[in-house]
Amino acid sequence: MNEFRKKILRGSATTDEYEQEDDYNRINDVYTQVNDLMYTYYGHDASFFPYTHDRVTTAERSYAYVFNPEAADGFIEEMMTTLDELYWYRNALPEDFFMAFNDDARSFYKSFLYLAIRIASVKNRARKPEGHHESVGSGTFKDLAILANSIVIPYRDETFHRRFEIGILDPDLPGIFFDIQEICRAIGKENVFLHTAVSPEEQTSAYNADNEENLSEAKRIAESRGQDFEQYMASEQYLKESNEYYKQQECEKFQKALGEFNDEDNFIKNARTFRDLIFQYNNHEVEKYLDKAIKLFLLRNGHSVLSDRETFLDAHEQVAHTINKLKNM
Repeated sequence: MNEFRKKILRGSATTDEYEQEDDYNRINDVYTQVNDLMYTYYGHDASFFPYTHDRVTTAERSYAYVFNPEAADGFIEEMMTTLDELYWYRNALPEDFFMAFNDDARSFYKSFLYLAIRIASVKNRARKPEGHHESVGSGTFKDLAILANSIVIPYRDETFHRRFEIGILDPDLPGIFFDIQEICRAIGKENVFLHTAVSPEEQTSAYNADNEENLSEAKRIAESRGQDFEQYMASEQYLKESNEYYKQQECEKFQKALGEFNDEDNFIKNARTFRDLIFQYNNHEVEKYLDKAIKLFLLRNGHSVLSDRETFLDAHEQVAHTINKLKNM
């Protein structure tokens, strides 16, 4: 590298730990701020409860929202009409449209929207797996958008089945599968939506392979630490039991927060449909369709800055002015 570039280049080699941390924080702060601007622009902070829940007066003379399956169905059908419009817009030829927006696609979208409404309606403070989506539970369209943009998971059907459905099960299900599982666990229906082993032999073979791999890894770790294997296994068992106890405590707290979970059978039915179809629609195109359908609903129902042309033009001018100011800083 020539001397000129050495003088102007600032990178990892020329920044200390404090500066690096400050760099990360600035980037994250801007990311959060820009996201907040976008959510405000589109109206994502609006609640979807008026469309899916009944407002009831409580004993304390305040009010609460109670899920109404019929109202939720009406909201989902409206969203499906918008998705229908978007697919026609993208696929002008009838044969292309019906191939893309077939019965499976409709079933998938309906199942996702139902599950997203239920998940976004309850606060779950359970420990989340690494890389899990942002927290939801406020009953806003922002929650629905967050869930819609977490559909894509880094698995094929076969690898998902092997890791999460047979053998020694990985409890940290990806995407909204984790949220579905937490609700199912709270209502005493854990794993009911997942696919079972195709045969006892498949489950036995997978379990034995996982058990052998776990033992081999445990021996390697114990040896690297200079620790007696039996002692290491005893400590691991204690840790496992402690985690299970903590998880049970979390589950009981969530059960209380969840209260009476009505329409339980329909929740499980939609969870099974979602599991059956996810790997046909595990792509970013589906995320984009859902994302735009949510934005169109907000625009057309008066929740967005974009809902009124005059307000839109005023906001557009202010944002453009801010962008120009930033360019000149």
